[in-house]
Amino acid sequence: MNNIDYPRLRHFTMLSNDDKESLRIIVGKEHFDLKELAGDRATFLNMKRYFDGRHSIQEISSETNILKEDIESIVESFSDMGIIREDKSESKSVILKEEFTSKVYDTCLMWQRQIGYHKLFNLLKSKSLRKEVLIGLLLETYHYVKSAPIHTGNALIHCKNDQWKTILLNYLVDEYNHADFYLDALVELGVSRDKVINAHPLIGTSSLINMLNDIGAKSTLGYLACTNLFEANKFDYENSKKVMHNIFELYELPIEAIKGPLTHLEMDIEMDHNSLLNEALEGITHMDKEEVNYAVNCVHDLKHAFDQFHDQIIEYYSDISNYIPRLKVDYFSL
Repeated sequence: MNNIDYPRLRHFTMLSNDDKESLRIIVGKEHFDLKELAGDRATFLNMKRYFDGRHSIQEISSETNILKEDIESIVESFSDMGIIREDKSESKSVILKEEFTSKVYDTCLMWQRQIGYHKLFNLLKSKSLRKEVLIGLLLETYHYVKSAPIHTGNALIHCKNDQWKTILLNYLVDEYNHADFYLDALVELGVSRDKVINAHPLIGTSSLINMLNDIGAKSTLGYLACTNLFEANKFDYENSKKVMHNIFELYELPIEAIKGPLTHLEMDIEMDHNSLLNEALEGITHMDKEEVNYAVNCVHDLKHAFDQFHDQIIEYYSDISNYIPRLKVDYFSL
């Protein structure tokens, strides 16, 4: 078998198939179905957490009570599938640009879809949440979209590459007033314009915005890579449109209200904002390994910030005692 003493998995998404007897592993644009031929799901998932490059095969065997030979066989199968991480750090000080952009685009597509699998959307699709949670999703998205000129402007201020400055400046102009699409939607749903404008975002929303500000300040490459995650892609637009229509019909809300958010998605796709990274790296052949590693970790952290963003929407707007929209707390509230 391959000589992998300390196995570490590539980053992937796991989904349970309908038959409950298989796991779908998604790595970028590739996917694999794992059948449960022996053992159980919990044993497999417990073993998987030790595939982090910090535990030897012998240590994994000791921790999980799985025979060493069985773990070696699993590692060999995973290696053949291409989901064991190959660390070439010692032999590589630079990364090929084409390799980098290909991996980032494929991974961001995977992470975008993973964000779409969040329980918030599944619960809305089955009408398992009250209507206020859907309104809350639009409210928090309004805050997030409204912040675009702030974090893009921050990335522009800290950018030291003239070509990238031009790209960020054009992007800033494109995204300047897109929050109005969500403001109009909320007014259509009965929330007054003043209340929306003066609403206070949830902590999960503020954290998401602050993270984008921080990334823009520390790594222009990281920020540009993140646009692949948070900008709409043309592959999933039709499905997103269908899901939004179905949810609004299910909650018996006016379909006219989603015209603005859908227009926002259409404009982003038309302006090709999902390709800013490729545009920025035009003419570049090689990239610094450490800069690339930092940028990739920025995108991964942002993916989890979106998860937190959606978690808090469920938590806050499901509570019938909470103010909607959320209020600021001033001195006289104490």
